[in-house]
Amino acid sequence: MTTSARSTAGLDRTVRFGDVSYDFHVRHGHGAWHDMGQRFARLDADRFVVVADTGVPAGLVAETEAHLSALAPVHLLPVQAAETEKNLVALDRISERALRGGITRRSVVVALGGGLVGNLAGLLAALVFRGVRLVHMPTTLLAMSDSVLSLKQAVNSRCGKNHLGTFHAPALVWNHLDFLKSLPADEIRSALCELVKNVLGIVPERFDEAARLLRPDARYTPDALISFIELCLDAKTSVMREDATEKQQALVLEYGHTVGHAAELLSEGRLRHGYAIGLGMLAAARVSGELGLLDRSDEAAHHVLLTRNGAPTTLPDGLDPDALLGIVRLDNKRGYVAARPGSCDLILLEGLGRPHRPGGGMITQVDEDVLRTGIESVLAARPALVRA
Repeated sequence: MTTSARSTAGLDRTVRFGDVSYDFHVRHGHGAWHDMGQRFARLDADRFVVVADTGVPAGLVAETEAHLSALAPVHLLPVQAAETEKNLVALDRISERALRGGITRRSVVVALGGGLVGNLAGLLAALVFRGVRLVHMPTTLLAMSDSVLSLKQAVNSRCGKNHLGTFHAPALVWNHLDFLKSLPADEIRSALCELVKNVLGIVPERFDEAARLLRPDARYTPDALISFIELCLDAKTSVMREDATEKQQALVLEYGHTVGHAAELLSEGRLRHGYAIGLGMLAAARVSGELGLLDRSDEAAHHVLLTRNGAPTTLPDGLDPDALLGIVRLDNKRGYVAARPGSCDLILLEGLGRPHRPGGGMITQVDEDVLRTGIESVLAARPALVRA
């Protein structure tokens, strides 16, 4: 469950996943910095170790560092937000710098960046001294509305995404909407693909609201952005309330991620995370249609929301179905059910807001030829389905 309060300045919420809870704040405007200082002062940290995305404008990094420095010494660890840097080598590098820089058990690791940096910083905080405090200061809408609403911290292996990780809750999440002003429109659209996932998979009663608010030009007021973040909060907490480690009903949050993660890896930076998940959902919807689980109207609903968001509905040129299947075979959801040769494990829907649950579980084993059909459906432009 969550408790929340809306104000003219933003949003305050206590997020609870099982026995774990943390404060979640959204602010905008100059006064947000003063409020942030008051919240961070309560942490009584002896040092802030700031893992900062090198893509964040230097002025924002400097302003963050200045406000934190008023409370305790700051040790800045710049990292590149690239999938090639989301690995144990990068983690080892920043952990050594943090240790040599004086991190202690009273220190606080601050993740300043998007979801990738949040994962690196989160895993660092989870492992140093078997766990120090973590604060997220997300600088992307995707992180604000999705990745910081989870206890999962992970990096990639050489075989695929998020194979190596653990669970570690933040002490605090501080969202400053002014950070989003420097983002390109594609970054906003990409983030809102995860909102689309939440609507399709968890809260379909908010379909019309999402369809009304989404804009292909990605120009949103602070109030609209707060509404999007709050929708994602509502959706994610509803399925994680009794499943904090996302292994049962909260697996619906992985909808679209199986093919999506494979496409994201193989595109080598050409495909943003949210766009990849959107395309993964389209592939999964086509698989569900092939299996007789999802009707054409619900499949079309996927296209409607993604199109209203201005997101792509076809994969970039050059992605090969066999290569995608090769990555999918190594997906991190393997093992929830016994392996079956010639099949892959997917999260599927049998209706909007209704995950398919064969045998009571969330995993559907799909023959590879059916999955290939789903992948091929997003390889080339097809006439968009029309929602009845």
